[in-house]
Amino acid sequence: MTSASASPSTDPYPCFFYGSLMSTRVLNSVTRPGPEANLISVPATIQGYVRYPYHNAPYPGMIASEDTTQTVEGLLVFGHTLMDRFRLDQFEGSEYTREILPVKIHSPVPAAFNVMDGKKPLQVGDVVQSYVYVFTGPHAHLDQSRPWDYEAFRRDHLDIWMNTSSDFV
Repeated sequence: MTSASASPSTDPYPCFFYGSLMSTRVLNSVTRPGPEANLISVPATIQGYVRYPYHNAPYPGMIASEDTTQTVEGLLVFGHTLMDRFRLDQFEGSEYTREILPVKIHSPVPAAFNVMDGKKPLQVGDVVQSYVYVFTGPHAHLDQSRPWDYEAFRRDHLDIWMNTSSDFV
């Protein structure tokens, strides 16, 4: 296992995923991690945002909420390389902008993954600066009448999407 400390090929920030990329199958299809990959993922939330389904698509977009107490649950992944990040940028496309935002972790993270201060492990409740792909396309593209449901995505769309989307085949 390799060290997760910052190196020229390791991205300095973890990435918060709140949609289809919460699925390991989707994430690994996009980033194609090699056998040397040293990744860790933990449940996390971001505050002040809401996620809605993209019209006629199985994935969501996340936008700022007028209610700053709202949260979106997701997965925070540590250890991606710069090439992984490039692949993620390509996958997300022009309607999503990668921003650095605070994300609260819900499981401990070993010190080796704390690339901002690798001397201490991250604890439950710690807030870390993270890459987040925020939806910046026209809000009319999102179905704001209902929240996006990850479990429904996994149950109803994941297998079909993985087998038919040009992103994965």
